[in-house]
Amino acid sequence: MKRKVTKNGAAPGLAKGQLWKLNHAYIQIVELGKRLIHYKMMTQPGETGVRTQMSGIETMLVYLKTRHAELVKGGSAG
Repeated sequence: MKRKVTKNGAAPGLAKGQLWKLNHAYIQIVELGKRLIHYKMMTQPGETGVRTQMSGIETMLVYLKTRHAELVKGGSAG
């Protein structure tokens, strides 16, 4: 299965700076590469001292979809 990629190689739907709301937490996209995503998972938006984690983009897209995440704040397109 091939995934669609944008001009810079990132998956569509995710962008640096986005804030996603889940039932139990928030996920903020810190960096977005061709295959990996750096993100912070926090209990409240703007929380400090949160460790940056890394995951595959496809894994994050599936996680956000299965958890019915809502986009709270859009990020930069590039």
